[in-house]
Amino acid sequence: MTELEILESIQRRVLWLSTWMVHEANARPSADGTKVGGHQASSASVVSLLTALYFKALRPGDVVATKAHAAPAFYAIQFLRGRLDGARLATLRAFGGLQAYPSRRKNPDVVDLSTGSMGLGAVMTTFGALATRYLVDHGAARAPERFVVMVGDAELDEGNVWEALGEAALTRLGGDVLWIVDVNRQSLDRVVPETRTRQLGDLFRAHGWRVRELRWGRTLEAAFRRPGGERLRGRLETMPSRDYQRLLRLPAGAVRKTLVTTPDGALDAELDRALADVADDALPALVADVGGHDLASILDALDEAERERGRPAVILADTIKGWGLPSAADPLNHTMVTSPAQIAELRDAFGVAPGEEWAGFDPASAEAAYVRGLPPLWTAPRRAAAPSVPTNLDETYEGAMSTQEAFGRVLGALGRRPEGDAIVTASADVAVTTHLAGWINRKGVYAAEARPDPFADAPQAMAWRESPAGRHIELGIAEHNLFLLLGALGLTAELSGTTLLPIGTLYDPFVPRGLDALYHALYAGGRFVVAATPSGVTLSPEGGAHQSVITPSIGVALPAIAYFEPAFAREVEWILLDGLAAIAAREGESLYLRLSTRPVSQALAPATTPEYRDAVLRGGYRLSDARDRSGYAADRAVHLFAAGVMVTEALEAARALAGHGVFANVFVVTSPDRLYRGLRAPRPWLETLVAADEEDVPVVSVLDGHSHALGFIGGALGVPQQALGVEDFGQSGARADLYRHYGIDAAAIVAAARTLLAL
Repeated sequence: MTELEILESIQRRVLWLSTWMVHEANARPSADGTKVGGHQASSASVVSLLTALYFKALRPGDVVATKAHAAPAFYAIQFLRGRLDGARLATLRAFGGLQAYPSRRKNPDVVDLSTGSMGLGAVMTTFGALATRYLVDHGAARAPERFVVMVGDAELDEGNVWEALGEAALTRLGGDVLWIVDVNRQSLDRVVPETRTRQLGDLFRAHGWRVRELRWGRTLEAAFRRPGGERLRGRLETMPSRDYQRLLRLPAGAVRKTLVTTPDGALDAELDRALADVADDALPALVADVGGHDLASILDALDEAERERGRPAVILADTIKGWGLPSAADPLNHTMVTSPAQIAELRDAFGVAPGEEWAGFDPASAEAAYVRGLPPLWTAPRRAAAPSVPTNLDETYEGAMSTQEAFGRVLGALGRRPEGDAIVTASADVAVTTHLAGWINRKGVYAAEARPDPFADAPQAMAWRESPAGRHIELGIAEHNLFLLLGALGLTAELSGTTLLPIGTLYDPFVPRGLDALYHALYAGGRFVVAATPSGVTLSPEGGAHQSVITPSIGVALPAIAYFEPAFAREVEWILLDGLAAIAAREGESLYLRLSTRPVSQALAPATTPEYRDAVLRGGYRLSDARDRSGYAADRAVHLFAAGVMVTEALEAARALAGHGVFANVFVVTSPDRLYRGLRAPRPWLETLVAADEEDVPVVSVLDGHSHALGFIGGALGVPQQALGVEDFGQSGARADLYRHYGIDAAAIVAAARTLLAL
């Protein structure tokens, strides 16, 4: 057998196994009758592309992120390549089994990089190439060597894809990046308008990419070169996508009539003559000969991408959704799965004996020998020693200081220490306003080549020195890009063996703008720090568009990231250092710091002790204790729980309540997230903060975001609660006016406490 014949045989086995896998997943007994699904048609469209990639083109230094809906074909290939036990194929979409979409978090033994819908996996993988380039420029070994992305054409409808490709840093990655686009002209509900698919090549070229289009297969290209062939090319290439899809579904006898009939109903005699020697039964296969299923053409395009690596490359491969299946080109095939009768017919067509449906290749076969001779797939290098992170810094925090300013101070102190060399910062065009100036002045801005600063001779608060030695990566105003870059930087330990400590800054109100990217970066396994500032309606002059209200609830709800909202500068130091240490050790979670611009007197903070630090990291502490006052009476006591800058209002309210004979205890909630999740512990930290003899004391909670984030405290303690917060859009105004308007000032806290105590 020739190599091409062997690959043809392999792709048939991949198509069969992936089809059978989905069929069997849907045939499993279901207690509630829920449909399993599996994207049989969408997986089939990339079988040829994946076969060429995994059985010929990949090198040991390549990592791959395949489109999410290709999961069945991907798993079948991992089995045939020896990376996946055959028994696990039957666990597709089962609990604890192979995930619906390739997931590094859930199936790390076979998945290089997690993917999902909306092009997020493609973009994060591309930023992975930038992360590797950054490591190389800072003295690390080059690994991985190339990042290969397979993405569906409908995913390119998402704006985040083009936001990313517009980043200048990505156009300089050369051959480090290869995209393969599955152009099957179908989305979930419809045939995609042809204007969109025909624009793709120009869009990639406009971003500086080298484009190779695989529109037609070799057989059809040969037909185009015959007499009258240009007429056939013109007919097929001007045919609307919907009409072409319909052509693929027609019975053999109707294909010729459709082709030779002009749009106005006349006979195209020249085209009719050109097709005269093509039998009716052969015509459907001829017009369906698209480049994305022609293995020789695919191999040629992949070889070209390997040889010409001067810039990022993309292969636009036309395919047929459902290729080789009864649902091929059906406009509604996205959710279709094979029936028992259909799978039996396919089994016979593929020459699979009953009972041998899960079989690989006979070890004595030419296919098995070919696979054994392939170079190994990518294996992560051994991880280098983790960077060290100090437990504390020799910084003093006096006077009035905001947590945003404290963040800049802590980062600046780390920049003066050797431990800071593992830190890489990133920002979506808000580096100055998020207090990164000191860090950037010391560490510089990362760029592929050194660039002169045209303002170097003028006094500047921040010097914009760009070079490969820089340790800050500046992006455009696109929060999706920021979070996906952080995810990529936060995976270098697993992919490259070198651990980075990524810290990204953005405005807190813009966290929701990039939320799906943040979610994906966390799900993909990235570990990083998000410093979001300024936050809340405390940013009073900026108005509702720049005031974050719902972000505390996001912080509580997001998995794999711990949300903190410190009140004092020392707390910022402890939380950031602890978060970086967890990232360095590849333990724990990412960190989300919600910071404020409002200065708070540091004299209000407790004395620095190990107990104070421990309580901060656990989620909260008691700042003032009314039980120390003479005449303390539990039936006239109230607990005031405040997050972040609202500690000042809580303390003011406590003093005012004392004048009404009320004993108010003030608690600082440094992490609503940790406090909430700690309720599942055998001894919740909240129950440690509140003594057993205070179990009937009611609660008032307050923060400058949505009240929901602290609304669980009363229920957890089994007492009445008034949860104060901002539950509407913000607006411009003085801070005091906004606090009063939204009912989070000291007077509102006093009123809530008196209501709970019926005073």
